[in-house]
Amino acid sequence: MWMHEHYMWGFWWIFPLLGMALFVAVLLLLIRAFGGVGSRKEIEELRQEIRDLKMEIEKLKKQGSRGDDGAARGNLDGT
Repeated sequence: MWMHEHYMWGFWWIFPLLGMALFVAVLLLLIRAFGGVGSRKEIEELRQEIRDLKMEIEKLKKQGSRGDDGAARGNLDGT
């Protein structure tokens, strides 16, 4: 009765390991596919856009401080 089943006794531990490896692989693929971790190119593009916006803000601040009364910037009291 036990003669036909004994060959599997030593290899039972491989199945949970294979299942865990498959789970980790699928989990990593899902994280990568749905953008859990942004690509380096996207991050660099966003940083460049932030730099450009900061430069534009500084430029607008310099233009705004050249003699206007503040009302153009949304300050109704002129400050």
